[in-house]
Amino acid sequence: MLFIIPHGFEPNYTVGFVKGLAANGISFCVISSDVDEIRLNGANIDNVNLRGSQNSKRLPIIKAITILKYYLKLGTLLVKNRGSVVHFTGIFGNASILIDGIFLNAFLKFIGRRYIYTAHNSLPHGKEKSKFFEWIYNIAYKMPDNIVVHTEQTKRELINRFSVHEGKVTVISIGINEEMPISGMTLQEARSRLGLSEQDNVILFFGKADEYKGLDTLISAFDIIGVPNAKLLISGWFPSRNYRRKITNAISASNRRDDIILREGFIRNEEVEVLFKASDVVALPYRHIYQSGVVFLCYHFGKPVVSTDVGSLREFLGDGLGIVAETNDVEGFAKSLKHFFENKDQFISSKIIEKTRKYKWEEICNKLLPLYQ
Repeated sequence: MLFIIPHGFEPNYTVGFVKGLAANGISFCVISSDVDEIRLNGANIDNVNLRGSQNSKRLPIIKAITILKYYLKLGTLLVKNRGSVVHFTGIFGNASILIDGIFLNAFLKFIGRRYIYTAHNSLPHGKEKSKFFEWIYNIAYKMPDNIVVHTEQTKRELINRFSVHEGKVTVISIGINEEMPISGMTLQEARSRLGLSEQDNVILFFGKADEYKGLDTLISAFDIIGVPNAKLLISGWFPSRNYRRKITNAISASNRRDDIILREGFIRNEEVEVLFKASDVVALPYRHIYQSGVVFLCYHFGKPVVSTDVGSLREFLGDGLGIVAETNDVEGFAKSLKHFFENKDQFISSKIIEKTRKYKWEEICNKLLPLYQ
């Protein structure tokens, strides 16, 4: 038996990934939660809901009890199915790193005939310089039989920084996010819903607005972009109150504040199509990152990207898929955005979709078959 353990990780990634496995004829069971159980059932994916509610508004005591029950149920299930293959596809919690990184990790190694772990990043965001987290992950990376990563850069870091044997690491890309519904909505209809006109040149910033995502850099670049009828559409949520305050202050101080639209809050799947179809380009002004799931959402909608030159973004944005800034500062990003709008006729949605078919989850997951045998 093969068990997939998302550990509460991003549902769109989980559902896309396991659909890719199923398309390759692999039998498995997903450890689900209330968030993804209905979607997995709808896709006829075998799953068992052990994680329960993911409601962020739960009282701390209720959340603690739910998590404790999850660990107990997970342990019981795996003991009953001892000798199965286990693939942990989630992320160890920062607050529970000792439990997840050491004890849960060791248990999965002990209980499984083979234990596979997906390292989405070599270290969690914001912990890249933490000696404590580096120590924990030095131990954690020794336990899995195989480690799956999404970029060659992450593979090199595991080898050089954490002394992981090269033959233990398998590189697969993130797959295209096809969980977002697409209808026959036109650009005109999408822009009408957002109060935009057909003549506008629309830049989209999408998703979690954490400081490492560089939204403040984008706002400053937008001030000096020099593109007529430019609009900046920001849609996402702020994990940090301090960074939210910084962004709202930056918008208020901008000399183009009337051209900036801030749509704050969690974005439901059904709302995503409007944002992407209304936009000309998606901006990724990141300060540091290994890879970005937003890139693969852009592929789904056939949207080009302008990004800073960080992590592995450059390797995904060649061949007419986007533009990588020559410098990662405000001036460099503004120059790249202007260059895009001067040449935007070269970025055709249908061609972007065609060129990125190789990133479909079915193709990506095919590379994992030897790990499960």
